[in-house]
Amino acid sequence: MFSDNVVISVSRALRAAVASTVVVLPVFWSMGQLGAWWSPPLDAVVFAVMLAVGLPRAVASLGAREFPAAAAALLAGAAAAVGCEMLLDGASWQKAAGAALFAIGVAVPVWLRRLGPAWRAGGTVAVIPFLAVLVHPLPDQASWAFLGWMLLAAGIACLWAAAIHLLAAPSPAPAQPAAPARPASSRRVAASTRMAVQLALAVGAAFAFGQWTDPGHLVWPVLTVLVVHSGNRGRGDALRKGVERTAGALAGTAIATCLTGLLPPGDSLAIVAVFAILALAAGLREVSYAYRAACTTAALAFFYGYFGQTGAGLLAHRLLGVLAGAAIGVAAAWLVLPVRTTDITRLRVGALLTAATALATSAAAGAPDSAALSQLTAADRELAMLIPTLHGARRFGIGAARQLDHTVTHARELASEVTVLATRQFSIDIERSSADAKLADLTQQITRARRAIRKQSAGAPAPS
Repeated sequence: MFSDNVVISVSRALRAAVASTVVVLPVFWSMGQLGAWWSPPLDAVVFAVMLAVGLPRAVASLGAREFPAAAAALLAGAAAAVGCEMLLDGASWQKAAGAALFAIGVAVPVWLRRLGPAWRAGGTVAVIPFLAVLVHPLPDQASWAFLGWMLLAAGIACLWAAAIHLLAAPSPAPAQPAAPARPASSRRVAASTRMAVQLALAVGAAFAFGQWTDPGHLVWPVLTVLVVHSGNRGRGDALRKGVERTAGALAGTAIATCLTGLLPPGDSLAIVAVFAILALAAGLREVSYAYRAACTTAALAFFYGYFGQTGAGLLAHRLLGVLAGAAIGVAAAWLVLPVRTTDITRLRVGALLTAATALATSAAAGAPDSAALSQLTAADRELAMLIPTLHGARRFGIGAARQLDHTVTHARELASEVTVLATRQFSIDIERSSADAKLADLTQQITRARRAIRKQSAGAPAPS
C-alpha cells in the first residue's frame, strides 16, 4: 500500500512538472521571438512566464467550450492587476488606491464561488495575474503601451496553455461536485463571502506592513498572504497550510538567497535555476504545499539575484515579510468571520453521501448513472482535500475537526463500496441478487449517515 501511494504521488508530481514546463518554455520562446521585431518590456516577459506557471493547473478541469470564458476572465484579471500595479508604483494616494483595489480584485473571485462551478473556474483563472504581477524586476510604466504589452503577454500565455491542454486531454472536463442547497431559514453569511472578506483585509494589512517596513519589496508579505489563503477550506485548513507554507518559504528563501550570492548579477545560470525550480515547484505541489512554497520563494530569490538584489540585509527583509504575511493570513482566517473546518467538512460529507445515494439508487434499478458516478468521484476528491487537516487536528489533539476523522473515513468507505458494486459486471443472477441486497443495505447505512450529518450541520454556515 505504501509503495503504491509513493508511485501515485511521484506519477502525479511528474505529470504536473511536465504540464508546467511544456507551457512555460513555448511562452518564453514566443515572447523572445517578439523581441526580434519589437522591444517588449522585460516585465511583460516575466509576466507571461509567471502566468504560464499557474495556468496549467487552473485550466486542468476545463473543457473546450469553457475556454473562451476562461480567456476572457484571464484578460480581465490581467488588465485589473496591471492597473493596480501601476497605481502601486505611483504617489502616496495612488499606492493606497492600488492596494485597496488589489485587495478587492483578489477577493471578488472568492466571493463569486457562490454562483456555481463556472464562476468558480473563472475566478481561479482571473486571480492568477494578481500573483504574477507582483513579480516585476523594474518599475511599471504607467502607459497604454505598457498595458497593451502586458495584455499581449497574457494572451500568449493563455493560447499556449489552451492549445497544449486541449491537445493533451481532449476528453470532457471532469464533473464538479454539486453544492449542498442552502437551508431556507439560514441567515448566516455564506462561507465564500466570509473568505472573501478575510482575504481582502489580509491583503490590505500585508500591503500596509510592507509599505511600512520595506516599500521596495511588497511581494514577500503580500504573496505569502495569497499563498496561505489559496484554496482556503476553513480556519483549520488555513492554519495547517500557513505553518507548512511558511516553513517551506523560509527555507527556500534562506537557501536560495545564500546561493544567489555566489553568482554575479546577470549570470545566466540564475535564469536556468529559475526555470528548473519552477518546474520542480509544479511537481512538488502534488506532494506538499511546503515544498511548493520553498521552490517558489527560491525561484524568486534567484530571479531577483539576477538583477543584483541579494545579500544578508535583503535576506532579513524577505524572511520578515514571509513571517508577517503568514501571521496576517492565519490571523484573518481565525479572527475575521471565521469559517470552521468542521462546518466545511460536514457539508462535503453530505455532498458525498448524496452522490452515493443517487448512484446506489440508479445501480439498484439496473442502470448505473454515469453522471452520478462522476459527481461521486468529484465529491470524494473535494472531501479528500480536508483529510490532512483532520489528521493534523487529531494528531495534536486540537480543534473540534479531530472528532470528524472517523465520520469522513466511514463516508468514504460507503461511497467506495457503492462505486465498486455499481461498476461491477455480474455474470450470473445469483451475483446480481447478492449485489442488490448489498446495495439496499448500503443505502440504509448512507441514509442513517446523512441524517446524522444533517443533525450535526444544523448550525453550519451557508455553503459557498
